[in-house]
Amino acid sequence: MCNKLENIVVIGQGAIGLLWYHHLSQASIKSIINANVSLLASNQSQLSSNQLKSAQYQFTAYQHEKNNVYPITYTKTDDIKKANIIMLCVKSYHIASALQSIAKYVDPECKVVLAHNGMGTAEEVMKILPSTQPILAMLTTHGSLRITSLKIEHTGLGHSDIGLLAGELSGKQQRQLSKQLNKALPTVTLHKSIIEKQWLKLAINCVINPITAINDIDNGAVNDDKYSAQINRLLTEIAVISQKENININLTTLQKMVTKVARATAKNCSSMRCDVLAGKSTEIDYINGYIHRLGQQYDIATPENTRLWQQVQNLNSSLN
Repeated sequence: MCNKLENIVVIGQGAIGLLWYHHLSQASIKSIINANVSLLASNQSQLSSNQLKSAQYQFTAYQHEKNNVYPITYTKTDDIKKANIIMLCVKSYHIASALQSIAKYVDPECKVVLAHNGMGTAEEVMKILPSTQPILAMLTTHGSLRITSLKIEHTGLGHSDIGLLAGELSGKQQRQLSKQLNKALPTVTLHKSIIEKQWLKLAINCVINPITAINDIDNGAVNDDKYSAQINRLLTEIAVISQKENININLTTLQKMVTKVARATAKNCSSMRCDVLAGKSTEIDYINGYIHRLGQQYDIATPENTRLWQQVQNLNSSLN
């Protein structure tokens, strides 16, 4: 079983979950990949058998105006038991609970892929699954906009990076997995060390997400001079903490990356700002909150990251 990738379960019907479900299921229908693909949604237990059978979602392809309607194949318990790949495309604070609800059915050789913002969930997952369970991180720069609960638009072409975080998986098995995903939604790049990529994305998220959420601005406005001192303080703290984690991040490189990403996504509303505006919980605990906790662990002050972590928490509590 360990070399087969015939059964794929995507967990989460948010923007990224539906994006991956769409591309994987369409690749399966077109025989680009040889796999059964199903979607596990948090609300499916509340659906009647007729609703489960007739469920549909709307998808607008990149640079297309017209959306098309596609059927949803919802995941059954048997699909989880047979799964060779489980992709967790839910918010970081839902990863552990989503996995706990199905853990007893997950095959010990199933590849568990974590696709979310922030860091710190891998430690939670390792407490739920066997120590040898292959756990991978996937980072994506694809733009996907959730318009309504089952209507999304692919707003920007990007790429995905994937790599092993824990457990056992041979080089051949890792390449096979990335090849399968690459056929569905290119480009997917396999990394021997995904943690460095995670830290770079974390640093960008630590700047753009809270600043846009607190100030209610589009991503591009982060490049305004009035935020530059604050950004430097945030990134300096992150660079110091990353070195304690044996990750060597150059401050100048980080500054250039933040400027570049803010410019490239200038008109976008960050996920954290969208969550705050919608009165939803944010992933701040796994972004600036992650830096705060590591700072405590190493007895290093992270005043700017801690302040933004607390400010976004307060934004959440004032809206709820």
